[in-house]
Amino acid sequence: MSQPFETLLASPLDSLRRDGVGFVGADIPPELLLASGRPFGHLPWYADVPTPAADRWLESSFPGWARSILEQWFAGDFDGIADVVFSRADDAAQRLCYYVRELQARGLLRGPGTHLLDLALIPRDTSLAHTAAAIEELAKRLGIDPAAWPSAIARADCLRLTLAAMNSRRRSHGPLYEHMYRAALWSDATQWIDEVALPMDDTGRRVLLAGSMPPDDRLHRAAEAGGACIVDELHAGGPLRLGPPLGESAEPPSLRIARHLQRHGAGQRVFVDRAVQLLARVRDSGAQGVILWMTREDEALAWQVPAQVRALREAGVPLLLLADRRWAADDGALEAITRFCREKLP
Repeated sequence: MSQPFETLLASPLDSLRRDGVGFVGADIPPELLLASGRPFGHLPWYADVPTPAADRWLESSFPGWARSILEQWFAGDFDGIADVVFSRADDAAQRLCYYVRELQARGLLRGPGTHLLDLALIPRDTSLAHTAAAIEELAKRLGIDPAAWPSAIARADCLRLTLAAMNSRRRSHGPLYEHMYRAALWSDATQWIDEVALPMDDTGRRVLLAGSMPPDDRLHRAAEAGGACIVDELHAGGPLRLGPPLGESAEPPSLRIARHLQRHGAGQRVFVDRAVQLLARVRDSGAQGVILWMTREDEALAWQVPAQVRALREAGVPLLLLADRRWAADDGALEAITRFCREKLP
């Protein structure tokens, strides 16, 4: 069955090059992007394409997706995109923004104008006010009409509910779901999500993927090779990255969005008990095991690992811990996933 998102994954920049808004990193509010009235999407990445130009400038601490994005920027792939918004909620995205700006200032890089959305997600009133002000400032720079907020919020809430409902029915075809959720990150999913028809059969053994954002469906295919299916994902690009609906409120839109990000953000700088969060998602998805896969560049995630491991052990949930891994997963991770799914799941 042909799916609308497969075409988007094949040519993710087609709509963005028509005066679109690209973004990089976690927790860029969908309401802001929808209110712009322009095409939008996260800048795409490709795990298996060499990045010689980017490697000249980026230190080893930059993740593979950041290298891929900068390589495409050097190649002129983003010409035609009007603006790119970088998230301060993601360390790599924030640093990449500074590098792009410096390279452009030196005349070594062309392409879109850049904006840094200065999100402050510490759970206190001053951070809340700071984030709300940052959202308002970016909205002005993008030329957003204040009258566009109500419709944008309603559309974003509808998308949240749709994505969550689809994820709750996820029992098979893990790679297909990965394609859909990656396409929903790389594009305006409100334009095509209602056309999606997903298979409803049940594979049997279920596993949850957490940690770093995977490059594509290679981890999902490895799980299926072991007779299991990834039925939920907990990472910055995961199926529930947008959180629950904002709902109705008399607060200004920027404050509502800021409060929602503070409580439900998906990035590494959100203050959340990730062990409690992980156990809740295991319970809700019916997963029989967890794959905790983290790339070596995602150092912030490592601080939560001991608590997550302890919580899963106490709950009797089988765990495959793959830490300090290569982003391309060409270091034995895929074979380990297949073996875990075949031998360790009940």
